[in-house]
Order: sequence, then structure tokens, then C-alpha cells
Amino acid sequence: MRTFLVILGALVVLIVWRGFEFVQTAGMLRELEPQMAGSCKIVPGVVGPEDHTIDAETGIVYLSGYDRRTVMAGGAATPGAIWSYDLNDPQAVPINLTPNAGAGFLPHGISLYIGDDGSRRLFVINHGKEKQTVEVFDVTPLGLVKVKSVTGELLHSPNDLVAVSPEAFYFSNDHRYLPEDALRPLEDFLGLPLANAVYFDGENFTVAAENVAGANGINVSADGQTLYLSAARGGALYTYDRDIETGDLSFRASLDLPGLPDNIELAGDGKLLIALHPKALALLAHFGDKSINAPSHIVEVDPLSGEVETLFLSLGADISAASTGARWEDRLIIGAILDEKFLDCTLSANN
Repeated sequence: MRTFLVILGALVVLIVWRGFEFVQTAGMLRELEPQMAGSCKIVPGVVGPEDHTIDAETGIVYLSGYDRRTVMAGGAATPGAIWSYDLNDPQAVPINLTPNAGAGFLPHGISLYIGDDGSRRLFVINHGKEKQTVEVFDVTPLGLVKVKSVTGELLHSPNDLVAVSPEAFYFSNDHRYLPEDALRPLEDFLGLPLANAVYFDGENFTVAAENVAGANGINVSADGQTLYLSAARGGALYTYDRDIETGDLSFRASLDLPGLPDNIELAGDGKLLIALHPKALALLAHFGDKSINAPSHIVEVDPLSGEVETLFLSLGADISAASTGARWEDRLIIGAILDEKFLDCTLSANN
């Protein structure tokens, strides 16, 4: 009986402690003040543009997404898509680059790799019907050309990815337990560091980083020597030294962020653009009811100094639950998990 009481007491302490930690990381006490140094226009015509990246040489934005609300509600999935959007064209509209995709195409994380010869490959996580895959496309003047699909046992809960060669990439598994597993709620509530990042070298998968609470956005520095990984549930950015030859990672540092970090994009000056969810409970409410807005926060992070600067903060009326922010010259493109639109913003000269 005494042993039982000791165990019960330990569990109560753990739950209370993690509950207090959840209040902090979930932003329940965080005050928000809308901020935007510039102006934004709404671009309709896309569904659930959760991730995007910008080709810095051409000014073309590649966006990925699908109708998550229908899927979460158990409805029949309509095909997702990869869209392009030309920042050079003042009259640009999103163009569906995968109009013939089947219902099993539910794209999530996306990464563009540009080779030394100028060739371009697009890597896309796909939450297919039967299995999780990474779809690889060549970017050609005639559109996207499918190269191959990659799958494996370690690709079990993929969220984001970053390509480091025409064949190799890293990806994040945001959970250890799948939605149908009984322990999934505990993993989320207790913030258990059970997620990981995995490296695929073109032939084999290996776990590259472990013990992450909600691994999410992932990217590498321009020189390839540093990997960045957002710990969404942990409210932090993790930095790793990367061995370019082997792909091995060595933990370097952790930086606390004012929200749950989502996708990571590079700025041209070596800084990072990170989308944050500053109010976790509002995010959950937004998932359940599209009429409830969730705040959106895009920050620019200097990984050397640790300085965090807000570029965009909204209470969600213009765009809810922003998941990615990417910058090209004075333009800031903001995508979201569930909205049927994205934002095309022009920053003021002092940003």
C-alpha cells in the first residue's frame, strides 16, 4: 500500500509539474499585441498551405497543402497540391503544379534543392493512404516531373524535411505515437521528448537526433554545416553541428521561443524565419471550429546572438495558425495550416 501511495504521489507531482509547464509553453498567460511593419494582401485559391519555400534566384514560391479539416473529420480526402506563385508578377495567382494528383496525395513539408549545375529538385512529404512517403520531383520548364517515392519504417510521423543533396534529406517525426495510439495524449500533454529527426542518405535511414518534444520544422544553414530543428512542444529551437560527409549531428544549443515553433525558413543574411503558435489552446480551438481564430506570429531569429525580432503578429482575423513565413527581398509570404489562403506581405524599408 505504501509503495502504491508513493507511486501515486509521484504521478500527481509529475502531472502538476507538467501542467504548470504546459501553461507556460502554451502561452496561456501571454499577452499579444498585433504588429506588422508593412502591408499584406490575401491570396485565395489554395487549401491548407501549411508549408512553402521560395527559390531565391527566381522569386518563385512553392507551396504545399491539402484540406486537413475534411481529413480530420474523417471525410473523403480530396487531392492536395503543390502550387507555384511568382513574386515577380504583380498580378500573380497560385498555379496548381500537380493537377492530376490522386486522392492519396496529401502533401505536407516541402524542400527545394538547387544543384551546382542549377538543376532543381522538390522534396515533399506525402501523408498517403497506405503509407508515409517523400515524393521527389524534378523542377523543369514544363512543370514538375516525378522522380521517385521514398518510404521506410522510420518515416512514421513526418512533418517537415530539408534536402541536402539530390538524393539525401533530413526529416522530422513530430510524434513517437500515432493519433490512434492510447499514449498519444500523454505524449502531448506531458511534453514527452520522444520525437526525433531522421537522415536518409539516398539508400538508408538513420536516426540523427533524438529526445525532442514535438520535432517540427527543420532546415540547414547555407553552408550545410548547421542543422536547425524546432521543438514545438518544447517551445524551443535546437541547433546541431552537422558532419557534411556522414550526416551525423551533434547537439550545440537550445533557444527558447515565445510560442510553439513550426516551420523554419532561411533568410539571405543567415538569419531564420520561424512561424510560432503563441496560444496553443487557441490553436486547438481553431482546429475544432474554423470560425475561431488562432493567432499567428512570424519571427526572425539570429542563431548566433539569439536575438528574436517580430516581423508579423496577428490575432488571426487575416490568417489563423500561420505555419510558415518565408522572405524574398521586401516580401514576406505567410502560409497557414488550415486556411484556404495565404498572405503576400510587403515589408517597410526598415525591416
